[in-house]
Order: sequence, then structure tokens, then C-alpha cells
Amino acid sequence: MNVIPYHRFEITSRLKRDDALAAIAAHVEKRQLFNWRWPSSSNDERFSGEVTIDGFSITRILGYRNSFAPVTHGEVHDAGSFSRIVITMRPFIAVVIFCAFFTTLALASLAASVVPGILLLLFLYALVMGGFWLETNKQEQTLRKIFQAM
Repeated sequence: MNVIPYHRFEITSRLKRDDALAAIAAHVEKRQLFNWRWPSSSNDERFSGEVTIDGFSITRILGYRNSFAPVTHGEVHDAGSFSRIVITMRPFIAVVIFCAFFTTLALASLAASVVPGILLLLFLYALVMGGFWLETNKQEQTLRKIFQAM
């Protein structure tokens, strides 16, 4: 686990490039602004987003609300009879902007009182890291399964 909410890794797949893109496309639904989701094990392999000819940009469909869940970008490269998928997971831009604003407030409160400012920073860090890494680990396992990782 990293100390920042950013995860980059590679998957070597038994599938050829086009088959790998078809495999992920079979699990990706079109993005919807509003939709009702219920906690279910069927959500484990469902994503929303888009698949292009070079890769994909997806988020996992959750049965609960987690603003800190990662946005997953993948690039699929041909590697002979296999494919190599480079995956990057990061938070939503809106979450990064919120965290920057919250951090600014916490640092400003440090000038008035040290302990509350430090507690605010620790709270924000724990919230972001917990929400991000919980989903990142689930998504990585799911993607390895979908791409039939070697």
C-alpha cells in the first residue's frame, strides 16, 4: 500500500489485445449520472465507463456510496500472443480538489491550535486512504480475473 491514493500496475494477459478489450467491454456499462444500486455480489464484476480502441476508463459499480473509490484507466498493448495491460487508479478530480480545500482549512487551524489541526489532517488522510485502498484492492483482483492474468 502506498502513502498516497495512486496505484499503477501491469497485468500480463493470456488474451490477445482485441480479446482483452472485448473481455473488459463485456463487464462495462454506459455511465449514468443517477442510478439506484443495491449491495450485491453481482456488482463485483460490473463497471461503468467506456472502452476505446486503445484502452478503457472505468469505475466499479458499488452497492454503496464511496466518494474515494478510484477511477481506473487502462491501456491495452499487444505483446505477441499475449497482451499487456497498464492500469492506473487515482481518485476523482473533485475529491482531490475537496481534499486540497480541506487541507488548507486544517493548516489554517494549525495557526490557532495545533491539536485540532493535526486531528483534522489525520482524519482526512484516514478517510481518503481507507476508502481508496479498500476499493483499489477489490478492483485489482477483479481486473486480474477478467483479463485472465498470468
